[in-house]
Amino acid sequence: MALLPALLICSCDNPEKLDSAIEALKTREQRVVSRETSLLEHEQTLAERERQLAESAATLEKERRELEAQRTQLLADVEKAKRYQQALLLREKRGPAPKVVAERVMVIDPESDEVLLERNADRKGPIASTQKLLTALLVVEGGDMDNMVTIEDADTKCPPVRIGLKAGDQYSRRSLLTALMVKSSNDIAQALARDHAGSQVAFAAQMNARAKELGMNDSHFVNPNGLPVEGQYSTARDLAKLAKAADALPQIRAMVSNRTYVFKRPDGREETLENTNRVLRSYQYCDGMKTGYTNLSGYCLVASGEKEGRRRIVVVLNSTSYSVWKDAQALLEWALQG
Repeated sequence: MALLPALLICSCDNPEKLDSAIEALKTREQRVVSRETSLLEHEQTLAERERQLAESAATLEKERRELEAQRTQLLADVEKAKRYQQALLLREKRGPAPKVVAERVMVIDPESDEVLLERNADRKGPIASTQKLLTALLVVEGGDMDNMVTIEDADTKCPPVRIGLKAGDQYSRRSLLTALMVKSSNDIAQALARDHAGSQVAFAAQMNARAKELGMNDSHFVNPNGLPVEGQYSTARDLAKLAKAADALPQIRAMVSNRTYVFKRPDGREETLENTNRVLRSYQYCDGMKTGYTNLSGYCLVASGEKEGRRRIVVVLNSTSYSVWKDAQALLEWALQG
């Protein structure tokens, strides 16, 4: 169209040529418009194809994710079936559970959470000094195990069992807690609770909060040592959950495995403490955990053991002074067969 003024000047004396030139320009313009239209349609076609390809890609990605999820689920189902088959074989290998005197019983595989045996596992009642495992859990999780604890007069005033702490004496948290796990001294439990939380009441609040975190929904604690008090109770099932958590901490596992422990007094005297857990000495595969006794709870024992890569935890509550050891060992031997 820019040539039109020149054509007008050059062809003003020849109207026919001018009309012809104008017509030619119009034709060229139509061709340009037609090409532009064709290009636009082509671009639209390409855009539509790109949209379709994007939709196809999204569909394929969705199908890929679905297939991957199905594959993952299938592998999980296969693994579950293998574990179930293995569990059946192990159960057949174990045979029937031994008869025990204990009124409340729980036997678990702490790695798979499989319940191997239970009896009145949800019946609430006192669990005596076995709850010191929760005291140990809080103290170890609090850290700084080499910090020194200064014994106060109030720490020494509690019913037996006592190790004979004296006000003003200093011990490391590690030393006190190891002695607690081995000898089950109530004065040590009180000293550690005060050191950790400031008071027995504050420590009990922490015990209950931690118990809830562990899923111990049928438990309530009032003191750190398990001595009889109204409103304090737990179950064999909850105690198994606590034992699993404590067993997962190497420091606690090392403490409860001590058959004896040399407790050093500030004045240099040494006292060899013998672990109250007799199964540690009578059964080679037992490696912990904690004893307990009150008139209301009867004789109690949490026992852990490992054999050929299999780990088991046994909870025995409300047994007798004679049967508690036989009960726990028989159950542990049975559970470790498979």
